[in-house]
Amino acid sequence: MMKNIQMLGVWVTATLMMHYTVANAQKYGIIPQPQSVVEREGEFRIDRKTVFLVSVDDSSFVEVAENLATRIKAVSGMKIYVKKGEGQSASKAVVFEKKEGMQIEEYALNISPRKIIITASHPNGLFYGVQTICQLLPPEIYGKRQTKGIRWSIPCCEIKDAPKFSYRGMMLDVGRYFMPKNFVMKFIDLLAMHKQNAFHWHLTEDQGWRIEIKKYPKLTEVGACRKETTGYEGAVGDGKPHGGFYTQEDIREVVEYARQRYVTIIPEIELPGHSSAAIAAYPELSCFPERNYEVPTGWGVKKDVLCPNAKTFMFLEDVFTELFDLFPSPYYHIGGDECPKDRWKESVYCQDLKKVLGIQTEDELQIFFVHRMDKFLREKGGKKIIGWDEILDGDAVPSTIVMSYRGHAPAMKALSRNMYTILTPNRWCYLDYYQEDPEKEQKSQGLFLPLKKVYNYYPISDTLSVDKHKFILGMQGCIWTEFIQTPDRVEYMAFPRTVAMSEVAWCDKSNKNWESFCERMVKEFKRLDQKEVGYSKAFYNVIFNFDRDEKYPKTLVLTLDMPKCIIRYTTDGSTPTSQSSVYREPLTVREGDCIQAQGFTAQGKPIGVEVSKIFK
Repeated sequence: MMKNIQMLGVWVTATLMMHYTVANAQKYGIIPQPQSVVEREGEFRIDRKTVFLVSVDDSSFVEVAENLATRIKAVSGMKIYVKKGEGQSASKAVVFEKKEGMQIEEYALNISPRKIIITASHPNGLFYGVQTICQLLPPEIYGKRQTKGIRWSIPCCEIKDAPKFSYRGMMLDVGRYFMPKNFVMKFIDLLAMHKQNAFHWHLTEDQGWRIEIKKYPKLTEVGACRKETTGYEGAVGDGKPHGGFYTQEDIREVVEYARQRYVTIIPEIELPGHSSAAIAAYPELSCFPERNYEVPTGWGVKKDVLCPNAKTFMFLEDVFTELFDLFPSPYYHIGGDECPKDRWKESVYCQDLKKVLGIQTEDELQIFFVHRMDKFLREKGGKKIIGWDEILDGDAVPSTIVMSYRGHAPAMKALSRNMYTILTPNRWCYLDYYQEDPEKEQKSQGLFLPLKKVYNYYPISDTLSVDKHKFILGMQGCIWTEFIQTPDRVEYMAFPRTVAMSEVAWCDKSNKNWESFCERMVKEFKRLDQKEVGYSKAFYNVIFNFDRDEKYPKTLVLTLDMPKCIIRYTTDGSTPTSQSSVYREPLTVREGDCIQAQGFTAQGKPIGVEVSKIFK
């Protein structure tokens, strides 16, 4: 059922017919950028005479066509009929055409004034062709209600497109803060809109177990709620209980929703570390069941981890057996990171087990733990296992897929072993980092990750030998929620940076263009407005770039993502106006200087908000 992630291999980008130009970027506004776009004169207008024709007897092709027809009716009131056949007699038609020999996510579009032909070999590619059509339509196509007076027209063009990487994902951590089912579905919808095909659902953590397991009801009765949140060590608790979990019926609903959008949901059950919530529910999973446990209220790595004994392995096998019926994904994530060995060192059982296994260290005990669960998941569930890059710290199972988050070094280690790898290096892919001035923005994780830095990332390093490229499945963004308490905050932190990430994962490096992307984002923000996404407005604001560790005087570089705008600034404490100095080159600032800056259009209209900083 879930075929949108190619199991072994990556896409090869064809020679480009024509790159997007900055000049035509806003006209089409497609994100991620297609392999080729050839401009044509005229437009195709959807009206009440338009017919959708599915030229093949394929229920999945019909489903994609019907879903588009339903979307058009919801915003325009027009009922579009979906019919089977070649449609030679139709005066105005959108034809959903099946052509053998194309890659699983490849599609082609031929748009003329009387006909649109969407060609694909697989429903995945057909779905992505539809996403491109939606982006070519007015942004109101993404609205929730009928809108009158809209000309539902699509500019004529010819597009050929396929992704560079087979894995294009986002991770959402719901363990620290629970996110409601409806929001999860909205998030998946936004991924599909940008041709991302994997949703990594981080379902269990020290601070909360978020999925119903019928054989172990205490996982949600006890493990899904903490008495309050203290955050990192030393913080004062908020005194507010926090909890929530997804029933198995919720999971089935979300999985089906994702299936229709060609998004594979990859569940993550953390083991053997980050399992304090499970231990609070079932102390016998620990090395010391006689001790008292509760769901932790604070963040950080916890010393209480799963004990590698028969009860624990039976528990985990029971949990995954229930998950097999819920998540058809070929991939399951088992964590494997940040597992302190303190309790294992204390445990007589663990020390005896080491002797039985003939091993010397607790690190080898973790390898034994991960190997055993990997074997169960492969043999009983037919799953491919993904783990955080700590699984490389030992004799990793070669078939395991490595998710490299501690930079590129772990990825290089995995690739040297010919292990398939997904890149999610934190300095480019962790969207819980600041995207605006850390001194003024709500508390987040410590690094600064603006939109341009996200966009400029690429998973394949220039030094990687060509024969290793095939082992890079793709990349993923991660949203950890220690400082992201609500769905609104997720949207603010995730967008528009997730949009940039979608283009990085879809495009060949030669087909990326920052200036073109910024032009296309002008239309993209209108689409996000229609989807009611509470995204960051940093795109419209001047960004102050300087080395915080540099001694005074410092060099200050001002940048602005919004295209065709001028940065004006002042140094005397006054508000910048259309007559203020134009920023043209880096500034030298001294301790005590105050710089105030704002963007202006060529016509002198201010955009975004004034940004100011006193250097001290």
